[in-house]
Amino acid sequence: MRKTRPVPRWRRAVLMAAAALAAVALTGCDLVMTDLSAQSTETWTKTYALAPGGRVDVSNINGRIEVQPADGSQVEVRAEKIGKGATDEAAKQALGRIEIVEHASDTEIRLETKVAGMGGFNLGGTEVRYFLKVPAGTQVQVGTTNGAIKLDRLSGDISAETTNGGITGTSLSGRVKASTTNGAIDMDLDALGQGGVSLETTNGGVELTIPRSAAATISARLANGSINASDLPVQASGETSRRRLDGTLNGGGERIDVETTNGSITIRGK
Repeated sequence: MRKTRPVPRWRRAVLMAAAALAAVALTGCDLVMTDLSAQSTETWTKTYALAPGGRVDVSNINGRIEVQPADGSQVEVRAEKIGKGATDEAAKQALGRIEIVEHASDTEIRLETKVAGMGGFNLGGTEVRYFLKVPAGTQVQVGTTNGAIKLDRLSGDISAETTNGGITGTSLSGRVKASTTNGAIDMDLDALGQGGVSLETTNGGVELTIPRSAAATISARLANGSINASDLPVQASGETSRRRLDGTLNGGGERIDVETTNGSITIRGK
């Protein structure tokens, strides 16, 4: 049985905005935008000081998020703000509705995308793409509604969540928690961090690569698809079938929890 999780604030905002849009639609107003051929862009950049082991939190609405290591001890952010519309003027107006709200301290950097009108609901004409560089050991929490998330060579704890988009991670070594609704998850770990790994999707497959020397306790579940962990010497410790796997690797250790509804699960070693 899937556990009920708290709804993140960025998703609550989107759900509330969607409800507002539905209410407007009931009044007979037509807010559907079909021509988005014109585009207006603006680049937003910031650099922040952050204490070792600090936290970076990004809440987006429409657009991808990419995070990789910084060369130094500062957080570097580049955001591409995009407005779209039927005309150049409409695109500029859409761009003007986008705001990036920032809250910065020595221990935490929080960035949130807001779009004026409809409680922040994206009417199809706004997008923000975030590209971040963070110091080693930084805790990273990122979320978006429509967009992919890419994580590269990060050593701190990670939490990543999207609704429509895939999540990929390369050479990660901290605790990893990733979830999406419509999209695949592909995680490659250089080390199994304290706190383990939790990967969950609804419509999409999951691929997890871990060191062969890792000590782990594995739980994998799915409804439609198959589970493949034959590349690793997993010792079964409970019921094992095409849709369920419980076992230990190298005597057991940090938990690895993997779940999908429609898609296959592959756990391999390196």
